[in-house]
Amino acid sequence: MWTIRQEQTEAFRQHHLQKFEDEMVEHLKKFSPQQCRVAGEPAVRQVIRMGIENGGKYGFTNRGPLRFYIELMFMFGSYFDTDPQYPWVNAVLNDAESVDQMVRADRLFNAMNEYLPEVPGPENKNYLQALRRLSETKIADLLRPNVSLEDSAFQGLLAVYPQTCEYLGERKARSIIQQSFTVASKHGLTSPKGMLLVVALTFFMGHGFPADHLCNWIARRLDEERFPDPAKRTEELYTKATQYVKHVLAESAQA
Repeated sequence: MWTIRQEQTEAFRQHHLQKFEDEMVEHLKKFSPQQCRVAGEPAVRQVIRMGIENGGKYGFTNRGPLRFYIELMFMFGSYFDTDPQYPWVNAVLNDAESVDQMVRADRLFNAMNEYLPEVPGPENKNYLQALRRLSETKIADLLRPNVSLEDSAFQGLLAVYPQTCEYLGERKARSIIQQSFTVASKHGLTSPKGMLLVVALTFFMGHGFPADHLCNWIARRLDEERFPDPAKRTEELYTKATQYVKHVLAESAQA
């Protein structure tokens, strides 16, 4: 009789996880080539491992559901599962009645397909238009005398990406803006420019952008050891974010 020891079982598991990771790297290079190029393969692998771990918390252990979960990370940010921009995600992932992972994955897929035409639009048309408006918006133009920074942020978001405001509603959108201000303060970006920049990053990159390996270019510019001066940190991040948006728009025009 064969006796399979625990370390043999673990080695077998790790072998299959490594194989899955390798397969996902190749798949994601085709699924989201731009993000893979910008982030680099080491970061992509970190996101895949995070997806395996976080997906498991929601009962996703089979290849198909895990692959879909990781694809969603590339579509909406690595922390999409807790992002208040996507209430449909929370409604499905935390539904105690959807105990079967295939049922839960199907419901998440259906919810995503209801959301995509309404906000990002077919082939990301609304999202790309919003990025284009964002690239043409000057922060100074958003700041007006006797208008609160929150009001300026909301009016700016409404002008740039009206679909997300309509989908969330003003109350929810303002709540996310307030949370963005808290994140900005945490990283020392307390100037109006810094706080509005963080609002934009939150809505376009996902609320977990400071720790998202897919946005490692952001983390490098939030590093207080590299950029101890908050004003310098803000300018570095603003410059790189502007370049990133132009790059995304240029690539989408060639697609």
